[in-house]
Amino acid sequence: MRGMAFALLIALAAPAGAAPPRAGLLWAETALPRTLPLQVKTAPGADYYLVLRDASSGADVLGAYLQGGAFFRVLVPPGRYALKFARGPGADWAGEGALFGPATESFALEAPLDFAVTGAARKGGQIVDLRDPGAISVRRVGICQARSPARDDRLKPSPGVETGPPFTAPAMILRARICD
Repeated sequence: MRGMAFALLIALAAPAGAAPPRAGLLWAETALPRTLPLQVKTAPGADYYLVLRDASSGADVLGAYLQGGAFFRVLVPPGRYALKFARGPGADWAGEGALFGPATESFALEAPLDFAVTGAARKGGQIVDLRDPGAISVRRVGICQARSPARDDRLKPSPGVETGPPFTAPAMILRARICD
C-alpha cells in the first residue's frame, strides 16, 4: 500500500507534458530516398512540429520536430508536399497526439512545395522562413553537384610499392555547392 501511495505522489508531482523530442526527423513513411533539402527558419520562443503530406495522395510522408531559433534542415523524398505546422512552447510538448496541448497553434502553407532532381546534378529543395508569422516566405534552393578530378595524395601509391602498370587511375570526387 505504501508503494502505491509513493507512486501516486510521484505521478502527481511530475509535469503534465512530456519532454520535447530532440530536434530533427521523428518518423518517415516512405520507401523513396530522402535526398532533397528542406530548410526551415524559425524564431526563438516556440518550437514546431512539421508534417509533410503528399499533395496527390494525402498520405503523411514524414514528421519532424524543430526547436525555435535553431538551424533546421531535413532531407525529403522527391514529390509535391503540403507542409503543416504546429507551434507552441517546447515545455508544453505533450506528444504527437496532443502536440503542445491547449497552447498549440496550427497552420499550413498555402500551396504545396515541389522537391525534385532537375537536370543531371541539381537537387531542388525549398527554404521556408517562419520567423515573421505575418509574412511567411518560401524560396527554392538547390544543391548542385559536379564531379572533378581528385587532388588527394592518399589516392597515389606509396613510394616503393609495386603497382604493376603505371598508376593512372583517374580518381574523381563529387563536389556540391548551393545554387539557385
